[in-house]
Amino acid sequence: MKRFLFEYTILSTGAKRTFSIAEKSEELARQVIQERIADIEFTELEDIQVEGLIKTLDLKDTYYECEGCT
Repeated sequence: MKRFLFEYTILSTGAKRTFSIAEKSEELARQVIQERIADIEFTELEDIQVEGLIKTLDLKDTYYECEGCT
């Protein structure tokens, strides 16, 4: 597992932010990142533009996600 940090823009406000997600590959992360961001930002999928990958981090074996984050 790796943690992928993406930059994104909320189109309706112009706000630029970052969001990270833990997945097995960058391809899998890109498939779900927009939906997860829209859920956290309380907006529609069309209002989120994922700008790009900022960095990738290796996760240790002791990584845990709380129920609210999964």
